[in-house]
Amino acid sequence: MTFLQRIGIKSAPVEQRNSSGLTAPAQWLTDAINNIFGSQTNSGQSVTPATAMSIASVKRCVGIIADNISVMSLKLHEITPTDGRKRIYDDPAINVLFEPNDYQTYFDFMNFMGISLVFRGNAYALIVRDATYSPVQLHPLHPDRCAIRMDENGDIDFRVNGKRVDYNDVLHFKIFCSDNPYLGKSPIQQHAETLGITLAASSSQARTYKSGVLKFVLKSQKPFDTTAQGNLKTSLDDVINGQSLSAILPSGVEMEKLSMTPQEAQFIESKRYSDEEIARIFGVPASMIGAGNNGGKSTTEQEYQYFYQSTLLAYSVNIEQQLRKKLIQERYKPTRYFKFSYNSLLRATAGERAEYYNKGIRGGWLTPNEARVYEDMTLGDGLNEFYVESNLMPSSKFTDYIDAKIEQLKATALKNAEGTNQDPTS
Repeated sequence: MTFLQRIGIKSAPVEQRNSSGLTAPAQWLTDAINNIFGSQTNSGQSVTPATAMSIASVKRCVGIIADNISVMSLKLHEITPTDGRKRIYDDPAINVLFEPNDYQTYFDFMNFMGISLVFRGNAYALIVRDATYSPVQLHPLHPDRCAIRMDENGDIDFRVNGKRVDYNDVLHFKIFCSDNPYLGKSPIQQHAETLGITLAASSSQARTYKSGVLKFVLKSQKPFDTTAQGNLKTSLDDVINGQSLSAILPSGVEMEKLSMTPQEAQFIESKRYSDEEIARIFGVPASMIGAGNNGGKSTTEQEYQYFYQSTLLAYSVNIEQQLRKKLIQERYKPTRYFKFSYNSLLRATAGERAEYYNKGIRGGWLTPNEARVYEDMTLGDGLNEFYVESNLMPSSKFTDYIDAKIEQLKATALKNAEGTNQDPTS
């Protein structure tokens, strides 16, 4: 029997459920009820993870954050005695991330974690360890099958499908811990009303199209019997539904349009407003999901920079610290740490990469070979040195530099005492 089977999991994506009664429902039953009925909003819409993900802008925002997390290079570093750092390549902590299990790649695993974290507020992965307590496998867990609380002894009680699992063997990424320090909170829960309005608008639009965009009322100057009213209504319905090309109105009957078209009802404007609100909820620039009006290229670049520095950086640090806490062995924790590299996000623009490398090399904090590594190029001979601008110097050397210049001027003056600009020794 495998470790996963011992805790009631046949495979990572599919978990077994334990039986429970109505007086003491299991966590999975409580979560299932919440997922079915969702958060009831004033708009009359039930907001659940399934209904929220049906909103295109929500799905896009979640995907943007999760995809950016997945494509960033994750590295394991070690602090050296000289206050420098070196990259660690062969260590179980980093190897298990590059090959987490038999059915996922690094991108698949991190994408699953990112989607769960961004969308549900919590992401879980079971850590399988060997006899030396080194991590050898990571298996993602569905957030609805996990429950966490503090027991009467002050210990973390973590359960999967009702079975207790050592919390030290679980990667737990969480955000928005406003109500519970042990459990994250989903943006769907926090902004159910906003999402409910979006769902209500989409539902209303769908009903409008289903029942026919155009609706009319007939006014007559003389009374009609019931039979004539029915025949006229049927004739007009056939024209509106495309079953007939024309209809004849009796004398004295006027037809007046009753409902507005979607454009007249400002569905498009309300949709754009909802998309911008959803983008703000997830901390994603509206331009990334095709909403909002940008003031130009500079505005877009500023939005992207803000996204990297606020939203994406916060998620990155969150993940880095949890990986260090759970995957690095205790003896290495004082000196080793995980770090995401944002250089992979610069691959889309060659101009920005060239400017970044140029500033780094000319500024003396990046060697040409380090730049070549970022571009997946082979190393070059003699390119491991740091370069500095000739007109820049440390402030501590400025006095020596001035003194040297004075001595140089004195020597030149002695050589040219007669003002002929000729060296007297030549």
